[in-house]
Amino acid sequence: MGAVHESNERYPPPLCHPGTREVVVGRVKGWHLEMNGTKKEIMWVHAPAGFGKTAVAGTVTEKLKAMKRELGFTPVGATFYFWRTSPERNSPARLIITLAYQLAQSTPELRPHVDAILKSEPDVVKMALEIQLAKLIVEPFKSLPNLDTMPHRLVIIDGIDECINSDRESRLEKKYAEDQETVQIRVLNLILRLQSHHLPLSFLILSRPEAWIKRHFESRPFRDLVESLDLYEIGDHMNDVKQFVRAELSRIAASFGLEEADEEWPGEEELVYKSEGHIIYASTVIRHIDDPYGDPRELLEGIIHNSEQDISHSTPFSSLYELYRQIMRSCPERNRALMMEVLEDSMVFYQYYSVDDALSWVSEGDVRCAKALGVLDRLSGRLAGSGLRALRPLHAVLRTGSGDVDVEDLFVHSSFGEFLADPHLSLEFTTNLLKGEERMLSNVLDCIASITLDPVGRKLDDHTQFALKNWWKIWANSLQMSPRSTAAHLQLIEKIIAIDLTACVVHTYLSLNYSSGEESPLFPLFTYPELSDFFVESMQSDGPAVSLSIVQKVTSHAKSALDSTFTLLLQSTTLPAFSPDAIERMSWDCANYLRKVTTEANWRENKLIEALRAPGPKGIDLFKAVIQGEISQDLRRHIYEFMEHEGNPILEAEDHPFQEFLEPDSIRSGSNPGFDWEGLAALIRGGGDREQ
Repeated sequence: MGAVHESNERYPPPLCHPGTREVVVGRVKGWHLEMNGTKKEIMWVHAPAGFGKTAVAGTVTEKLKAMKRELGFTPVGATFYFWRTSPERNSPARLIITLAYQLAQSTPELRPHVDAILKSEPDVVKMALEIQLAKLIVEPFKSLPNLDTMPHRLVIIDGIDECINSDRESRLEKKYAEDQETVQIRVLNLILRLQSHHLPLSFLILSRPEAWIKRHFESRPFRDLVESLDLYEIGDHMNDVKQFVRAELSRIAASFGLEEADEEWPGEEELVYKSEGHIIYASTVIRHIDDPYGDPRELLEGIIHNSEQDISHSTPFSSLYELYRQIMRSCPERNRALMMEVLEDSMVFYQYYSVDDALSWVSEGDVRCAKALGVLDRLSGRLAGSGLRALRPLHAVLRTGSGDVDVEDLFVHSSFGEFLADPHLSLEFTTNLLKGEERMLSNVLDCIASITLDPVGRKLDDHTQFALKNWWKIWANSLQMSPRSTAAHLQLIEKIIAIDLTACVVHTYLSLNYSSGEESPLFPLFTYPELSDFFVESMQSDGPAVSLSIVQKVTSHAKSALDSTFTLLLQSTTLPAFSPDAIERMSWDCANYLRKVTTEANWRENKLIEALRAPGPKGIDLFKAVIQGEISQDLRRHIYEFMEHEGNPILEAEDHPFQEFLEPDSIRSGSNPGFDWEGLAALIRGGGDREQ
């Protein structure tokens, strides 16, 4: 009896707050009362945890029962509310006998037929559920003479995802929720079997959108019988929360004797915003601040502005976190390690890298969860689809579904992310983001280690593009979050030294989305006084000093890569054409590097300087952009004089970039012989000071 709507175990039954969820309640009522023959006999209302599915079921029950006098019969035939923590309500063992009992109450014509079965076969209540269904529901209905004209009763079954135990014998001790998929499919098949007899019954099923439930409803036997209603897509959730919060704060203000009870509280608007449209979050906050021993306004202020008050042990929040723990424990134990790894990867992936910045490799617009998880699978060396399958049991709190959801919207509510990050709340399910960062860094370095210049210009796989464009951001974030031992750091530097940085930089220039403002792949190197600082700075304070040989090796590797990169860009005959935006970005990077090069004593012998003296046909545009950029006057003059001495044809073009060094026509023609034009020209060429 604890599973029925009016039970004492469920008192008071969860109901929608007045004025909320009106659209979905109206849809369900209209569907059930519809009289035409095209109506589907099963409606599935689904939504993630915290969207008030049980309250919707209770409100539909109340509103339909209120129509009994108007309709002339009881429109609700039976209800059954599964509940994960109740031994009598977390298995289907009593489902059929509970429904049969209520149907005999709501449809008096059935009573004598049910009584007859129970008297002749008293053990039927211990038989298989399929037999109970036939004996206690189907046969009594079939015994009625007016079956075709009998009005339809609604059977409401809420929380099928809360049905986690089968009660079947087992030689081994069962783990928590081990049978949930099997037993939930069995319940659905029982409903299908009951519907197949075309009795005067309609079925309202409410559950989370677990993958196996969704797949079963979409299978051939169910497909044409089920009307699906996504509670997440129906109605104005933010407005519902706003109405609920306003009414509850007014009630609390009145009960505490606060002045101006009907006025908006400080933080009220922020609470509505922070709820993200989830009644469960807003109601949890309301229960938390409705404390007779505390100041409700101070408590609300603390939650809104994340003060240091400890809410983890607050009874309302404890119930929310216990709900999260139950969901996590329902996941198969054999898959938990992988599930936690994928969760960590996902949280690192979208917590630190924005869509416009790190994820523009996917497409213009939203980044889909399935795409992101696919990238993480490739980076981690997992089988394709492993990540999505590992998170499948968490559909109640994650919006994975078919994977067609923005990656930034992975969590149904942000409180789940906070729960996972706090070991005091999530216990054995705590995510270790530091470990996730380290794993991500190692994986992206391994990925870009395979990049070469042969062939250049080919389209790279999504995971390679992500690694290529973001390895340096992940390096910086990872080392800032988790200073590691010198030995571990040196292993990562060895990976850097083994990477063909020239190939990586060239491929990045070819693939950057310049219109979205993606940063240069060389940006971090130019923000430090020395090229090696980016790689070794975070290790300086970690015990032993970095050995000179490592600093020299990584400096030499970075410098050699930059020399080779810009030399290749200036002189290559095989690289594809670059866009004007790419040339502008490359010239800026090249100029930055040249400013470092020209501080060295023997800079004129640098291979990049040699490349600037004799750029190839495909490097002319980059050459001009570099010369006209922010490089030293000495370097610009050096290049000009070398080209002039060699007779480089670039100087024959009218728009060559050395106009500042040209002599006026009057000098070349020898006009005005009374002035020492040759002496002035020699002075200019010799670099005389401004006063001279």
